[in-house]
Amino acid sequence: MTKKRKPYGGISIITKYLQEQYGERGVLVKRGRPIVMDQRSMEEISGRRTRNCSVVAVARVIDYYRRTMKLPGIPEDIREIYKDVEEIAESYGYTDKRGTVPFFISGIAKEAFAKYGIKTKCRGVYVWTFEKQVVKEISEGRPVIMNIARGYYKDHTIVVAGYSIWRVGEKLYPMLRVVDGWKKGYHYIDYEAFAKDISQSLFGSFNTIVVKYI
Repeated sequence: MTKKRKPYGGISIITKYLQEQYGERGVLVKRGRPIVMDQRSMEEISGRRTRNCSVVAVARVIDYYRRTMKLPGIPEDIREIYKDVEEIAESYGYTDKRGTVPFFISGIAKEAFAKYGIKTKCRGVYVWTFEKQVVKEISEGRPVIMNIARGYYKDHTIVVAGYSIWRVGEKLYPMLRVVDGWKKGYHYIDYEAFAKDISQSLFGSFNTIVVKYI
């Protein structure tokens, strides 16, 4: 009987996952800069349960920069930020039934920051690497919005807020630290298993956000 592989996402305890998936608890090799974000669920932030993961993700990132860069003019309550982002998203075609087209997330984010007088550089990245879209951005203190088309997080948008690299035997396993919005708190993605899961299909995109001018 073939052992069923565990999902690549929704991981709570990395060592427990590595033990169950690869036979060893693993050894931590490197931990990226931790990015502290609002960890509440989508439902807690928006007040309802619906297909608003992308809108919540943008609101999380705006709230993060508000706190870390002391940006003026942005509501201190993330629920108020969410309302502003949702209004902008609706102009891009967002509805509770359809959600958000990932292609429009960068535009929504840029316009939402602009509403508060903040200039940003927002990019959708469709050809990516772990080093450029995760390691580089996280090391600069910039959370990354990630849209996923397949597997555990199918048709879902999350925020990457850190990473770590673990060694099991001779092999290295990068783990993404994410806020997925389904549940409160941080969870982890096995990047190796995730990359294999999407290798035959377009997985979605990353969205990077750089605050350029205050």
